[in-house]
Amino acid sequence: MIELKGITKKYGDRTVLNSISFRVEKGEVLGFLGPNGAGKTTTMRIITGYLSPTMGEVMVEGYDIKKEPVRVRSIIGYLPELAPAYPEMTVLGYLKFMAGIKGLSGRYSKDAIDRVIQRISLDKVKDRIIGNLSRGYRQRVGIAQALLSNPSILILDEPTVGLDPEQIIEIRNLIRELGSDHTIILSTHVLPEVTVTCNRVLVINDGKLLAGGDYNMLSDDIYRERTYRLVTTRLDDGVVRLIESIDGIKAVERHDDGFTITIDTGFKNPEVITDAVFKAGYSVAEFSSKRVSLEDVYIKLLSHDRGGIQ
Repeated sequence: MIELKGITKKYGDRTVLNSISFRVEKGEVLGFLGPNGAGKTTTMRIITGYLSPTMGEVMVEGYDIKKEPVRVRSIIGYLPELAPAYPEMTVLGYLKFMAGIKGLSGRYSKDAIDRVIQRISLDKVKDRIIGNLSRGYRQRVGIAQALLSNPSILILDEPTVGLDPEQIIEIRNLIRELGSDHTIILSTHVLPEVTVTCNRVLVINDGKLLAGGDYNMLSDDIYRERTYRLVTTRLDDGVVRLIESIDGIKAVERHDDGFTITIDTGFKNPEVITDAVFKAGYSVAEFSSKRVSLEDVYIKLLSHDRGGIQ
């Protein structure tokens, strides 16, 4: 669907993007995660054709962005960090204006506007001046204009920046709904944005891709271990010795209310632990995985800067 190969962007001697490569498959909602100034917006602008890379290639649905920029732009809906809206226009007037820019006219324009107004829930404010709308509604208007040409791909750059908590929830819910029939790249520096809206994440810092994958893959790759909590009817050293004897166990800690067990990520069948405990005559009240947070993974990646991915 979207493929970047060795994209580098330089301004004079300053390298903003350093040979980044990744793919986004059809139907994915990809979170592009990194601190401010990491290179997220530059990448978004290159994918949408607003910037040209110094080196590298961008392919969108088989089209080269350099050779067929108009064709690529027709299949991408783009919401920049600052929603492109004229505050003195009404919502309906603005959408008509944007439909014309996108080459829609007559019945096609009316149908497209009616469709996005319903999809983005703008019917109640369609006749209002954009400058008088809340920030959340202005952001919805920005998403609506991105959807006018019914693109298969949406590029959303920091879509919830500056919104209040209620508005953030509304926009996140909307993005999840749009993900059912669009491929989406969502750039953000806000961790909860990724966990609630995306099914895969790329982490970028200083113009380099540090890691990529789904949450569990990132966690396993960074920490190379998993932690479980075990509660049995007896909290004695016999349980500790029993678990320590199992191949693949890295550590066992006994607490007042149970045990913490650390295993290598290569340990594929943690149920072996409870089977051994049952066979030894102990009852198990709880056996649960203790997940590493995305925040932990993200901070560790940034602090260690582990290098690029393909």
